[in-house]
Amino acid sequence: MTTMIGTLSAFDVKEQTWEEYCEILEQFFEANGIDDGEKQRAILISVVGPATYKLIRNLVSPDKPRSKTYGQLKTLMKEHFNPKPSEIVQRYKFDSRSRQPAETVSAYVAELRRLAHDCNYGVTMEQMLRDRLVCGINDDRIQRRLLSETDLTFERAFKIAVAAEAANKNVQDLHKAPLVACNSMRTEGTLKKEGEWKKRDKECYRCHGKQHSAAECKFKDAKCHCCGKVGHIAKACRNRNKEGARPSEKRAYRAEKTYRAERRTYAKAFISEEEAFTLNCMETETSIQRIKPFEVTMEVNKKAVPFEIDTGCSVSIMNEMKFNEMWNEKQRPQIRQTKLLLKSYTGEKIKVVGVAKVEINYEQQVKTLPLVVVKGTGPSLLGRG
Repeated sequence: MTTMIGTLSAFDVKEQTWEEYCEILEQFFEANGIDDGEKQRAILISVVGPATYKLIRNLVSPDKPRSKTYGQLKTLMKEHFNPKPSEIVQRYKFDSRSRQPAETVSAYVAELRRLAHDCNYGVTMEQMLRDRLVCGINDDRIQRRLLSETDLTFERAFKIAVAAEAANKNVQDLHKAPLVACNSMRTEGTLKKEGEWKKRDKECYRCHGKQHSAAECKFKDAKCHCCGKVGHIAKACRNRNKEGARPSEKRAYRAEKTYRAERRTYAKAFISEEEAFTLNCMETETSIQRIKPFEVTMEVNKKAVPFEIDTGCSVSIMNEMKFNEMWNEKQRPQIRQTKLLLKSYTGEKIKVVGVAKVEINYEQQVKTLPLVVVKGTGPSLLGRG
């Protein structure tokens, strides 16, 4: 008895396609020199397994499987498991396939070849694979590299894409290399362990901060407004409390102190309940260019009024002159007295004439809201209230 080369297992539709199974079967025939059609049919029927044999019997009924040739049985099963798909649909799937984020170039090309199997591209197969690889690679660097090539073939495009992908991965691996940490530094001949500044809670002499050293201070190049020296700020200046400080230094210090006080008292206004209101009115002696404010036009008691939007202000304001110009004496809203006190950004008091209840119409929304009337000629402000 001749020893057979290789083994055959039963067909499992969950593990492989019928075409793949037939390819293994035909290689078994070739390896063992089995050319007889009847013998090939007998081997096929005996190894496919009970479930597949039952299916074959049903497909050839009322005939028996042994009455068919090997080729007929193979074709019959192929048409059952793999009916010829629509060429149009297969080409659509091929043209729509792009490389997934975590997909390698090799896996993407293998999938393109699978999709192209039933597209019937014929002699243009290589060109279609090349075009889909370039258009669907989903990597700008690789795509630019491929588009820069002249007379690009599919084989050349595949090699370039794989090489570029490998290079990108190598660069990422190099960037992920662990860094050698330095846990100490030498200062004035002694070693200072990392984090010693925080443990000692030592103040930085440049700004009196406690979370960094003087060498790391962001004010190391700043100019002090108190003494005029570079390397610290007025808050940490050692000359700020000295009696011998120059008059110019004292003036600079007082100016900075006033500036900080103004920032802390940022435009407070209050009534009996001590509610604060902020206005955008301010004066400055600096050369900062004024930015054009955001404006909105709203209908106030059936009159179009342009307002500057001031989200920091809790009330809406109009100056008395503008208020009197908008309406005649009969139509003018009644102004009621109020205890409201307002201050500008710089702390100057703003004289309040009173408060008028007005009807606001904006974008099909109608509300009755208070409008504060003040002395002066400033712009109308639209606050939060």
